[in-house]
Amino acid sequence: MSRGIRAAAIFAAVIGIAAAVLLGVFRIQSIDIKGNERYSAEQIRDDLIYDFKTRNTLYFSWKYRSKAPADDAPYLSSVQATMLSPTSIRLDVTENQLVGRVQYQDQNIYYDNTGVVQEITDSVYEGIPLVTGIDIEEPQLYQKLTMSNTSTLRTMLNITQLLIQSDLIPDSVKFDESGNMKMRLGSVTVRLGQDEYLEEKIANLVTIYPQIAGQDGTLNMEGFTGKNEAITFKAREPETDAEPSSEAQSPDSLAGEGSGFQEAGGQEAEAQEAAQENTQENTQENTQETSSGTPFMVFDSSGTLRYDAHVVDGQVVDGYGNLIDGCRVDENGNVVDAYWNVIDPNTGQLAQ
Repeated sequence: MSRGIRAAAIFAAVIGIAAAVLLGVFRIQSIDIKGNERYSAEQIRDDLIYDFKTRNTLYFSWKYRSKAPADDAPYLSSVQATMLSPTSIRLDVTENQLVGRVQYQDQNIYYDNTGVVQEITDSVYEGIPLVTGIDIEEPQLYQKLTMSNTSTLRTMLNITQLLIQSDLIPDSVKFDESGNMKMRLGSVTVRLGQDEYLEEKIANLVTIYPQIAGQDGTLNMEGFTGKNEAITFKAREPETDAEPSSEAQSPDSLAGEGSGFQEAGGQEAEAQEAAQENTQENTQENTQETSSGTPFMVFDSSGTLRYDAHVVDGQVVDGYGNLIDGCRVDENGNVVDAYWNVIDPNTGQLAQ
């Protein structure tokens, strides 16, 4: 045998031995999976480690070296592998976020923020709002939801995403035949109306809700555009055998300044609004000169939420300089409203 052939044979033998060592030693025997909640470690392991190559620690750690989605596990938005030893791997995963669920033939269909179906299950997960009043076609796992009205799908994804970003998760969101939205937050019903000014509505809802949480009633935001319209809250009257009086038939309400929703405020609210309009020209300029700080919200003695409260000369007034009934300034300079909320007038936040 010539010297060249002998050298080639030795080289090939060395390569073969090295490959055998690598393939034999670098085999995944243990894998520690972190970050999973809905999916078991066994399912993730079986979906990602399924053939000769993926059982190799070197190949596996190279394949999932950076945080990226995994084609073999479409329910994961990112996968990152770290080789701890020739036989062990640590796997950090992130599951796709579920933003809502719809129902189809008694099954819960969970979808992500792009409308892609992530789970079809009997299970009900906490913190995921149920969306009703829509018609979907038969859902397919890891495919986008299909419905006849694409604008409704867009609205559904938009509102669920806005609510999650605001850390305000409703129990349910319902669409009617005209596309109006109604939401349930515990015992509070929120009427949002059409898919208009949703960001403004949700931003104001985040501010208002802590002050009405736990009450039983309806918050009406259907006509709100963020331009000083009224927002009304009608508390639900407790059931009674006695015939209700005319006073009891007019439920408590709250409203921001402006027009609209007059039915929630009753005749008293209409009279108050008319009085404000009559005095606007005479008092607005003076109020702007004497008031200071950012306007803040308070409840007045009628249960109305006032958006433009100021402290002027030790008194709580609205944007036109009218005294707000039921509100006072305490010895610490904080405002105490009719619902006993203590508000720092400099920040507009509840005082600590």
